[in-house]
Amino acid sequence: MLVPILRQYVGYHMLLLYAGGKSVPAELIEAAMLDGATNGQINRHIILPYIKPIIRISVIFAVTGSLKSFDMIYVLTNGGPLHATEVPSTLMISMLFLRNRYGMGSTIAVILILLCFGFALLINLIFREREE
Repeated sequence: MLVPILRQYVGYHMLLLYAGGKSVPAELIEAAMLDGATNGQINRHIILPYIKPIIRISVIFAVTGSLKSFDMIYVLTNGGPLHATEVPSTLMISMLFLRNRYGMGSTIAVILILLCFGFALLINLIFREREE
């Protein structure tokens, strides 16, 4: 179940990170090489801080996307044998349309939205720049 979803989104995140890496000015890398920095030091102290906002956006997309994963799971397994691959979004659809429990389905939808918002705030706090 993980492989089709991974294949669906890994190219998107690779493209984001590739574009972020290409946006690093070559002058900074050349200056670091002239100062005697190794490739690891260049990656750690120049490239990584420069693409940190892109990494933050990519992590937010990955986490909220994993919470909202519905289409691939629903098409492939429809919740799986004995609910083995059921995620909150498939449970929400099951509650809404199969069991006619509209209150429970709406509650799951609101909780999913709040979780996505909460994780986005948490990731922004983790990636926040320290002001000196």
